[in-house]
Amino acid sequence: MGCFLVALGLLLFFSFSQLRLADRIAHIKYTKVSSPEDLQAMRDDPSGKYVLTKDIDMSGQSWTPFTFSGVLDGNGYTISNLSITGAGSAVRDTYDGNMKKYETGFTGFFDSLEGGQVRNLTFSNIEVTAESDTPFFAGTIAGYMDQATISDCKVDGSVMLRAHDRMFGVGGLVGYGNGRIENIEITITLVCIDTDRETKDEQFMGGICGAGYPDLLSCYVEIDGYASEHGYAHNGGVLGMYEFYPEGISHEGICKDNVVFGKITFFEDNEDRRAYCEPIVGETVDSITTFDGNGESFQRDEVFNYDVDLLPQK
Repeated sequence: MGCFLVALGLLLFFSFSQLRLADRIAHIKYTKVSSPEDLQAMRDDPSGKYVLTKDIDMSGQSWTPFTFSGVLDGNGYTISNLSITGAGSAVRDTYDGNMKKYETGFTGFFDSLEGGQVRNLTFSNIEVTAESDTPFFAGTIAGYMDQATISDCKVDGSVMLRAHDRMFGVGGLVGYGNGRIENIEITITLVCIDTDRETKDEQFMGGICGAGYPDLLSCYVEIDGYASEHGYAHNGGVLGMYEFYPEGISHEGICKDNVVFGKITFFEDNEDRRAYCEPIVGETVDSITTFDGNGESFQRDEVFNYDVDLLPQK
């Protein structure tokens, strides 16, 4: 018995050693990131490969979003206390449910994540705040996402957007886009306020993504959402609106094994009412090929006082 335990111990030791060695080999061509300065330096090579080697506290650090197309591997570490105000420089086309196209601005840790990967990373106490008088989307990790992947990440924080002008929205992880989002744990407060009472614009909110056609797999969402809209509201516990874009594109979409807890409190000040607010996907413009295994304990909390902007209770 003693020999067996010794052999088992040696086997486990060598197995774990091999795993650690495999991790080191996998990251051998990655730039190591261990400080706020290292994070800032990623913008000098936005297509590079990066790996965190320790937790990074961003308290008191300013952050300007930038477009990223590389790989960011959190390696199990955490970026904490990051505050983002304002927009990056990226401008991309977004489309409403009628395929009207708008040049749109974005904010998030990345203003745009294009063909890149973010994985194994935790954002703790991240706050994103923006105002815009042009079309705009905000998220924590990315404002815009195109053919990119976000996987095995955890987020807790908030996104707040005050905006108007035709189309705007917020997402807990991503504002607008497509790609693959998998194995996410997120606890998020979302606030989206329409600052123009006269223009009938389009507003989007989702616990993971505001609008687009991302594949969504095994995401756990705790959402506390507030949307004050004088046009058309599209709110969902996971995704605000599912739509293919641009016109003519097709995609075999997946929304599978996602779980949502929480509520979205909203108003839609509009006689031509739509008032989309659903536990998983707010509005489905195009069909999702695989939609199963999703669960929820979600409250659709619509109010009818349009004079006071909806905000979290202190």
